[in-house]
Amino acid sequence: MFGFVRNHPILSGAGIGLAWGVAMRAWMRFISTNPEFSWSGTLFIVGASVIAGSLLGFARLRRWRGGIGWWRFAALSLILLGAGGAVMWPAVILGAIALGRRRPAWLVGTLGAAALATQWPVVSGAILDNWRMDQTDKVLGIVWYLPMLTLEAWGFSVTFAPRLSEGPIPTRLKTALIGVPVAGFLMVAVLAGGIRM
Repeated sequence: MFGFVRNHPILSGAGIGLAWGVAMRAWMRFISTNPEFSWSGTLFIVGASVIAGSLLGFARLRRWRGGIGWWRFAALSLILLGAGGAVMWPAVILGAIALGRRRPAWLVGTLGAAALATQWPVVSGAILDNWRMDQTDKVLGIVWYLPMLTLEAWGFSVTFAPRLSEGPIPTRLKTALIGVPVAGFLMVAVLAGGIRM
């Protein structure tokens, strides 16, 4: 899979965008206090995600080949995902800096923690205070949400990386996709009273 991402960044960007859009739409329905389904809303979310993923893939391809103006495609994709997801922007931008820059570990950790902190209103308002959800649903809602944030941040990390090599998906991203949900689970367990420590 990682070789496909490296060799076909636009197609893989579209595919990752499609999967991300479907997962995000399903998550929105999962946490909703009044679950509804509309084709227009679903197609907008999924379509915008596919276009944004393709643009980010194109931006990566341009950087790999030494092209200029690639950052415009990254900025446009951020705007596309901002229609209903502007609340995610602070976490995505801080996370993108953390994943894209080779900085001291303490600074990457600080940026990652700050990115998570910006999502407290979402976690608290949409999940922890959600009267429809039991403890298991709350944990699932957060563990579902955090890797999607991490994946989105990785997509936008193209903007902040000092150099972009045609290597496989970075180890930091793989670690984050595992570590962030675990951290989210512990946060929910403590804050929602699921586990006594």
